[in-house]
Amino acid sequence: MTMRRRIPFGMDRLPRALSPDDPRLPGVTVGDAPLRWNTEPLPADAMAQATGDHAARVAAMRTFLHALCGDYAPLRIRFVDAYLDALAAQIDAHRSELARGLQRFDGLYAPEDWLWSALRPLPRAWLRCDGGMVRADFAFWDGTQAIAIDLTDGMQVTGIAVCHMPSDVLTGDPLALLALLPAGCQSFWQAQILPVSPFRRPIPGGVVNEM
Repeated sequence: MTMRRRIPFGMDRLPRALSPDDPRLPGVTVGDAPLRWNTEPLPADAMAQATGDHAARVAAMRTFLHALCGDYAPLRIRFVDAYLDALAAQIDAHRSELARGLQRFDGLYAPEDWLWSALRPLPRAWLRCDGGMVRADFAFWDGTQAIAIDLTDGMQVTGIAVCHMPSDVLTGDPLALLALLPAGCQSFWQAQILPVSPFRRPIPGGVVNEM
């Protein structure tokens, strides 16, 4: 049986009156598959800004994540920018390989489209640890566990995998940043059949069954 859990994110505090699993809280449900950018569609208000080419969609995602970082959060905002830059650099480093793999689709996809297969960062994520719930600057879900990203080297908890991220890495070599992140952040296109975009409309429940 697939074990599913909910990760609240985008909040400085959890409401005392609500359970962390309460669907009224902003959050995402994860299971035995990695949480990628394209696991679920982007909210409609964020998609409204993504008119145009790939650069416009990246800009819309950047704006969406910046808003989730909270007020006065320069390190978290810098991490968003550095992570997006690192994914772009990784695609550039493997561009020839990725282009060859997409040739059979006759120009339908470009190497940049694989960006959305990378692991999705959750800003201000709340994770279960041995002492209850703890907030991480960011979290990734790799299909088996949550990996917390700590930008201040102040997160000391048990029961959670923690990646401490030195601030100088956020302004250095983009590929050096990827080397410190979970393995799913490097060859994110592997084992994926096709590039899928998060900029798509969700299918309403029951629609497929009615067709």
